[in-house]
Amino acid sequence: MSRHAYYEDLKALARKKRNGYGVDTAAFGLREVRRIYKAESIRIDYWPLPYKIKALYMCADGDCSVAIQRSLPNEPKLFALVHELKHHYCDRAALGSGVIHCGDYNANELIEKGAEVFAAEFIYPEREFAEDVRALSITTWTPEDIVHLKRNCKAKASYTFLRKRLERLELIDRGQFNSVQFRKLEEQIYGVPFYRHRSSS
Repeated sequence: MSRHAYYEDLKALARKKRNGYGVDTAAFGLREVRRIYKAESIRIDYWPLPYKIKALYMCADGDCSVAIQRSLPNEPKLFALVHELKHHYCDRAALGSGVIHCGDYNANELIEKGAEVFAAEFIYPEREFAEDVRALSITTWTPEDIVHLKRNCKAKASYTFLRKRLERLELIDRGQFNSVQFRKLEEQIYGVPFYRHRSSS
């Protein structure tokens, strides 16, 4: 199977699972993904994982769990938990037998990128995203446009998610905004969030 076909199969699986669980993009967050985990009998454990590893899927003798960094912000945490669902649906036998190790991109680049494709499609299907972006009628994207998109985005998606999706749709060049500090830019446009004022006082 080609890489493209593998990714397309994972997108189709993500849409099938979304439909099965009645996922609504605008209402899908951590509470909803925890319900899916409960239905799938997957335990969520908070572990002090290595810095570069956001989450790990483990399953042996039918006992399945995901270890996740407690300190992750909500959007990356949601993405990581849905990423691990792909391993649960597609890679359980190999992961459970120790053949592959979740998070090891060097050894399992296709499997891990496939999990990213699955998670992105599950959280915010590409066709739905494209329709929403088309309605904005933006011809030349700027970093400020991406900040506005993020602030008004119906899905719980990070700046990295949105930037990569815009790249995939060829609305921006690959790597065009990699150096932009979007959180800092957001604060310059909209001001520092109230909770940040409180934590610094």
